[in-house]
Amino acid sequence: MPDDHQNADLDAQLLAQMLEDFLEESQEYLDRLNLDLARLEETPDDGELINDIFRAAHTLKGTASFVGLDKIREVGHRMEDVFGAIRKGTLQVTASLLDVIMPEMDGIAALKHIMRKNPTPVVMVSSVTFEGARLTMEALSLGAVDFIGKPSGPVSFNIADIRNELVTKVKLAAIARIPMVPGKRKVVLPRPPAGEKRPVPITPLRKVRIRKELIAIVASTGGPAALPVVLENLPRDLPAGLVIVQHIAEGFTGALAERLDQISPLHIKVCRDFEAIVPGLGLLSPAGMHLTIKKVSGKLYAALSREPSTSLYRPSADVLFSSMARVCGPAACAVVMTGMGNDGARGIREIRDRGGATIAQDEATSVIFGMPGEAIKGGGIEVIAPLDRIAGEILKTM
Repeated sequence: MPDDHQNADLDAQLLAQMLEDFLEESQEYLDRLNLDLARLEETPDDGELINDIFRAAHTLKGTASFVGLDKIREVGHRMEDVFGAIRKGTLQVTASLLDVIMPEMDGIAALKHIMRKNPTPVVMVSSVTFEGARLTMEALSLGAVDFIGKPSGPVSFNIADIRNELVTKVKLAAIARIPMVPGKRKVVLPRPPAGEKRPVPITPLRKVRIRKELIAIVASTGGPAALPVVLENLPRDLPAGLVIVQHIAEGFTGALAERLDQISPLHIKVCRDFEAIVPGLGLLSPAGMHLTIKKVSGKLYAALSREPSTSLYRPSADVLFSSMARVCGPAACAVVMTGMGNDGARGIREIRDRGGATIAQDEATSVIFGMPGEAIKGGGIEVIAPLDRIAGEILKTM
């Protein structure tokens, strides 16, 4: 007769086998859910498909609960709640949530289909790997509103760890505008024809026109799609240096710099600490680091630091703009683009107060009109321009 120790070993072996079986089975359910969600984008009123998704979520929840995987059970439970509400007609989903790597129709293919058939605000979910980051940048260039990095690679059973971020970004996506895709509308420098919306000048505070030595562009939500529209229209012989702050998750900066470099006549790269700022080069601040401007022997440098650690965002637009105002004064040109929150509003006012040129993206072309709107309210903006005219407004300050 087996003793207690042998029984414990048998129980452990049984649990291990059950867990292994569950992981294999749950992957099949996740694959099926991914495929069904892609199909649901094409036929959002397909009641049978919604029922299939609801049942798959219910099964995933029940099996996870049986083997003691509480986080997966919570995810299944929330999916069951959402699709239960859709079945009852009490919830209508207006934002798409796609995985970048899905079977049969991957996230990129699904995104292209959605944007062609029925343009919809989309949030991508991607693994923080080089390939995952590259695909995410491609998705953003195709019109996705934002993205979320998976917490543990391509198959994430701890996806509940990003619950708050996921909920926040999907809610924002539901009210966001579809980003303008680069290459579709080139900037036009001549006077716009009658009836076309023009950049809105605001009474300038600066008295004397000063040649600009540095341009700074900052963005958040919608930025990875909006930045290429501006950068593809700045010439290779741009006479000023360029620095860029984009709120982005760690692990994605390199892929964004690569994407921007491919589309811009300028050379765009991830900034290194105390790197020289020179014309024709655009320096992108790495995620998790502040970028500030220094001047040594008359030459500009970009310095990186984790301080101040109290900033809500890192990199922070306010930290960059404040240092730029101190160092460059009226020789600065600052641009605040689409994004949530008010980062940059205080710093860009400092630049304007010192005679620098300041530009904000208009509401109509912003995915989220938080950052530019707050900068305008704070009195820091000289010109408000639609996305495809921002490059032209920058060049006018040269």
